[in-house]
This record gives sequence, C-alpha cells and structure tokens, in this order.
Amino acid sequence: MKDRSDITHTFDGVEITPGLRVLDYDRKWGVVDPAQFERGGDLDPGGKHFNGWYDIKRDDGSTSLMNGERLTTRGES
Repeated sequence: MKDRSDITHTFDGVEITPGLRVLDYDRKWGVVDPAQFERGGDLDPGGKHFNGWYDIKRDDGSTSLMNGERLTTRGES
C-alpha cells in the first residue's frame, strides 16, 4: 500500500478526526483522542503550530503519540 498520509490523514488516506478508530504503528487498536481537538491551542489539531502528532487512546488502556504515517484504519486480513 502506498503511503497517502500527511498532517491530517492516515497512512491509508483517511482524514484524522476526533474518535477515529485506528491501528497504530505498534499494531494496537484505539481511537484518536477527541479531547485534543477541543483544547484549541496553537499546538493542537487545527492550531497554527500543530506538528501532526495525535494522542491515541488504545483499547488496552494505554496511550500513544503517533502521526498519520504511523496510523491506519485497516488491519491485516
């Protein structure tokens, strides 16, 4: 699969939105944490200095920090 990520899209080209279900680089499922979109700071998604890294709340209760290149909405078949 070709990498179609950018600052607002996953590896598979899906727009990164609050609560999006994703598989991260460590092969763990979770969701993009909606709270970061609500803060509205310059470093948060949509802010003028946002660097493209998202807080992920994993199903196992842990968290990770990933950019679109490290996220996908598709698991292996």
